[in-house]
Amino acid sequence: MSSVLSGRARSVESTGFIVNWIKFILHVLVQILKALAYGWIVALVKLLKRLYRILKAFCAYLKLSHWEQETAGDNCCKFTNPAYHRPDPCIYDQYYLMSLNIAVTWDNPDITLLRGGVVVAEHSLLPNTEYEIDATIWNNSFLAPVVGMQVNFGYLSFGVSTVLHPIGSTLVNLGVKDGPGCPAVAKMLWTTPSTPGHYCIQVRFSCPDDANPNNNLGQNNVDVVPALSPANFTFALRNQTKTANAYTFEVDTYAIPASPPCSDTIAQDQGTFAERLKKIQAIHNRANFPVPEGWTVHITPAEVTLIPDEETEIAVSVTPPTGFVGTIPFNFHAMYGKRYAGGVTVYVSKT
Repeated sequence: MSSVLSGRARSVESTGFIVNWIKFILHVLVQILKALAYGWIVALVKLLKRLYRILKAFCAYLKLSHWEQETAGDNCCKFTNPAYHRPDPCIYDQYYLMSLNIAVTWDNPDITLLRGGVVVAEHSLLPNTEYEIDATIWNNSFLAPVVGMQVNFGYLSFGVSTVLHPIGSTLVNLGVKDGPGCPAVAKMLWTTPSTPGHYCIQVRFSCPDDANPNNNLGQNNVDVVPALSPANFTFALRNQTKTANAYTFEVDTYAIPASPPCSDTIAQDQGTFAERLKKIQAIHNRANFPVPEGWTVHITPAEVTLIPDEETEIAVSVTPPTGFVGTIPFNFHAMYGKRYAGGVTVYVSKT
């Protein structure tokens, strides 16, 4: 009796196995038929959508300025373990600050020129003369230093987005924030061009796995013009993007305010990044530094369209009110759409 039951059990088990195997084969056949019928269409649509996203991102990248392309962050190969700390070398970076809606001056506080160990004014450089450029570099990280970071120096003609001429490179070691070796000063000797004129200084650097690669470019575009009723000067404007752009200008009289007391600085450092940024924006709000009453500023042309690599001259006339004596900074920022192309700072002075 037991042998009969055992035989029946094996028969049932064998039948179930065959049924399951047939179901599996039918399932595979159905999937193959679906793929042949319309599955390839679904896969093709997904592929086309992916290619469209890639093409759209590439076109957006091409519309960026050279500076924005160079400083675009790379999120590949980033360590996220809490035991790993990332450095954040930085300089007074006008482009980064403007992206945060913070007023800026093009008289860069972190770039200084010296001759014979004495600080000289950038607007009175002699042709074919050797100067020393000192670039002060900071670190926003309390835990990660930087060793052997390359700092690149270059000069441009006075203006916005003009052609960069390399000067040279040097290496610096940067300590952690509030520690020894921070800030670090990168030094570079520079012999000015033999052609007389006014020139701008640019300092750029980068380091592996930078916590914020967008604050690594500082420019010093400053001039002093006597107000001989009016104060007249020109600067160059160049389109360094790959598309034609219509440029307009914004003007303000912002200057970096005096450093607040330590107690106020500590208070500003409290809270989240968004909360701290809001406090900083309130202090450095461009709207608080308009062209003073009684002054007139004329920019010619007030709007200009340039094709890629085209350069033009912008003429500016600043007229002070009657009886004015002193010096006031005027910051001229060139924009295309909602993007900042750069700017210059001019001190209008009258004795």
